[in-house]
Amino acid sequence: MGSTGTKTLFQDHVTIMEAIANSGDITITGNRKAVTIIRQLPSGTEMHDIDLTDSNVMKSPYFYLQPNDYIYVKPLKQKTWGTGKTGIESLSTIITLLSLGTTVFLLLKK
Repeated sequence: MGSTGTKTLFQDHVTIMEAIANSGDITITGNRKAVTIIRQLPSGTEMHDIDLTDSNVMKSPYFYLQPNDYIYVKPLKQKTWGTGKTGIESLSTIITLLSLGTTVFLLLKK
């Protein structure tokens, strides 16, 4: 999300979209298709993954948050590698590294 940490909302019937908006939206490295709601129940902790890009999310029992729910947005894989924020940036980084490796190899070979 835009800012990490615990946010307290003093509202009834808060949706997951409102909670994320109050937190500053999901960052570019966050995966909107892999959002986990962690809910504390008397029987224990329940975790449920939802896809915010699916319109059926509004029919989910996790669309409306309950008190003490936590939202965890998983990072996108390519963005956690640190190679770039987009596919093109990642490809550029990989090509640059391959080019550097080839150059070093050819210089050391002589």
